[in-house]
Amino acid sequence: LKSMKTHGDDILGTTHKGLTKREYFAATAMQGILANGEADYDPILWAVGYADRLIVELNKEVQS
Repeated sequence: LKSMKTHGDDILGTTHKGLTKREYFAATAMQGILANGEADYDPILWAVGYADRLIVELNKEVQS
């Protein structure tokens, strides 16, 4: 398989038009964080951080 880079500002396909991958990843992370209940941290910062780290990990070369 050819490795393709993921960029946070890439627009998603037809399912979520208008959202970037970064926005979508952050939104899904936020959904999980909020479903967990009250937190003593800022869930927005955590969700965006998770999204950014996911993009970094997705862009790492696969070791075979």
